[in-house]
Amino acid sequence: MKTFIKLMGNKSKHLNKFIQYVPNEYNTYIEPFVGSGALFLKLEPEKWIINDLNKDLINIWKCVKKDPEEIISNFKDFGKKFKRMSNENKVKYCRDVTNKLNDMSYDIDRASTYMLMKCCAYMGNILHNDNFYFRGLDKHIYIQNNYPFLKDTNYENIRHVSYFLNNTKGKIYNKDYKYILEKAKDGDFVFLDPPYIEEHNYRFNYNKGESLNNDFLQELLKEVKKLDKRNVKWMMTQADTKEIKRLFKEYKIKKFEVYRGFTNSYTNELVIMNY
Repeated sequence: MKTFIKLMGNKSKHLNKFIQYVPNEYNTYIEPFVGSGALFLKLEPEKWIINDLNKDLINIWKCVKKDPEEIISNFKDFGKKFKRMSNENKVKYCRDVTNKLNDMSYDIDRASTYMLMKCCAYMGNILHNDNFYFRGLDKHIYIQNNYPFLKDTNYENIRHVSYFLNNTKGKIYNKDYKYILEKAKDGDFVFLDPPYIEEHNYRFNYNKGESLNNDFLQELLKEVKKLDKRNVKWMMTQADTKEIKRLFKEYKIKKFEVYRGFTNSYTNELVIMNY
């Protein structure tokens, strides 16, 4: 299966660079920064725990599990109106809709709205200065007049994800990642794809009120060392920085190349493993 959430940092296009490092056997698959769940949905584990601090993302996962047909219906209703608009009116409409997210309850309407606005937004980014705001259209819409998120292939994938979530043994959490890591036991596999702290000047928030610095990396190192002691296998994707390589130097580190649409350039990322 494929991911159904447009998210900056989505690993869908890079899975072939590191999926070969996933252990062949493990008990429970645990992902504390699940995001759009690209690896999770590719592996389709029978036993799993997924988590994210972003309440909107977890609301989406739960709503897709509970009622995919209502989400699909909301997408179809949106498409009937949206496709007929000019690009200028599309931006105005999305700006109004995105602004409503600031006050909406965490329910299926909010889940559908959040998903749609991220699909429509350039780079999928709708969070600015801790508030929801729509800046401009994604190039697929603005230039190509293409709507992949409003196609039957996307709807069928949402149905498949819902079926998988309901027919395997798993739990969905909206907690701090440390709480989730405490659940990992001997024989489990943890995949970590945390927010990156990179060597550049720009900053953006993954979540409202979030502030990331090197203290986060020091804390992360302490947490994975706890996993080591419990004989839990873990793999982490990370930015290729001197600080990351210094902190995690005792572990196996591999590089892989990625394309960053945000900067229109190629760069390296890291896979770090304790096995």
